[in-house]
Amino acid sequence: MGKVRNSEDLQWIKAVLQGDTEAFRHLVVRYKDFVYSLTVNLLKQKEEAEEAAQDVFLKAFRGLPRFRHDAMFSTWLYRIAYNECVTRLRKRKTKLPLAADFNEMHLAGKTEPEEIHWQQREEQYKLLHDAIRELPETDRALVMLFYFEKLPVEEMSFVTGLSVSNVKTKLFRARKKLYDKMVHIDEEVVSRKGESEK
Repeated sequence: MGKVRNSEDLQWIKAVLQGDTEAFRHLVVRYKDFVYSLTVNLLKQKEEAEEAAQDVFLKAFRGLPRFRHDAMFSTWLYRIAYNECVTRLRKRKTKLPLAADFNEMHLAGKTEPEEIHWQQREEQYKLLHDAIRELPETDRALVMLFYFEKLPVEEMSFVTGLSVSNVKTKLFRARKKLYDKMVHIDEEVVSRKGESEK
């Protein structure tokens, strides 16, 4: 799927470079949700995240002549987005911690009893989202790239500028943080369920 998607991306990029600037709209439509999701999770301010996402696509458009066609466009775009957020955070004089990590979520393979209603699952997802947002900026970026975009470690290394070994180590640590949080969340949900049944 990734190869097919990148092949389409490269065709649109070629069209843009040949003068069909409207073709860039296809790339915006394809990646706007993820770029915004990344910026809002890192910057934590909706308006600034929207502005940052627009700047990311503007920079990508202007930088297309420098894009290497043997690379994945999505990875290149994510790096622009990540760097845009880092720059904005530094302007705020916010310290950007080194990336932490998050290998397997355990949640993925976790089965839930049938009696848990979808409302409770929805609550768990919201709590998980909140837990992710509590992670340091770079940790959140790694979590999103690894779990939601399914980028391999090598591409995550390119996006964040961290070494492959650093990404692996930090992913492991972030996983531990989130796993601990989710264990606590599970206990909370079960406790609330028990109270509501009394």
